[in-house]
Amino acid sequence: MPSIQSPGVQMSLFRARKQDQALEARDEHLRKLEAECRAVQSRLEGTQELVRHLDEDRDLLLGALELMRPGGAIQDLAQILLDISFKPLGLACFFVAAADWEEDLLRFVLYHEGGRARNHPSRRLSDRAGLSERVLSGHRSVYMRTMEEGHAAGSLLTAAEQATGLIPHSWYGVPLGHGKRPIGLVSFQSFQTDAFSESRRRVMDALVGLMSTCLEARVPI
Repeated sequence: MPSIQSPGVQMSLFRARKQDQALEARDEHLRKLEAECRAVQSRLEGTQELVRHLDEDRDLLLGALELMRPGGAIQDLAQILLDISFKPLGLACFFVAAADWEEDLLRFVLYHEGGRARNHPSRRLSDRAGLSERVLSGHRSVYMRTMEEGHAAGSLLTAAEQATGLIPHSWYGVPLGHGKRPIGLVSFQSFQTDAFSESRRRVMDALVGLMSTCLEARVPI
């Protein structure tokens, strides 16, 4: 025969179930609070990272405004741009090239690769249709997010890249000058895939735009 529990025992079991339910509800509430705290912490870290990038972008632009002067020589302006942007933008390589359309010549004014400045030989603009030529002929910025994209678009390895195996994955080229024929281009490169966000590319565009204005205030190159 089933045992008959006394009212006192039944009341104790009822209170025990209520306590268990209260503990489960409390634990569930704590789990939700912990999840909300993690979400808030993640948003806070994201905001802090955004603020850090905004501060870096501001410092880049202010540095360029303070140091670049209208009428400056292209070599001097290129060095300023390298000095203020190389580390903050996490660059692997950087170059500034001047285009001489009459002589069909692309001259590398400053070429920083493999941790140092290098003497990169000039080349004829009509000899190949690589990334630099795409920037110049289209008079628009060109962004390659991966090494494979760059190779498919016509990028060739430099001697230093072939020797060291250190090959940039992201390539962003920006035309110099505001006329129909660019007076040159600036290339920003990183070892990271898809390294330059849209906001960072806008900062690069602004930096090169300032350099263009300074160059166009002097006698043509």
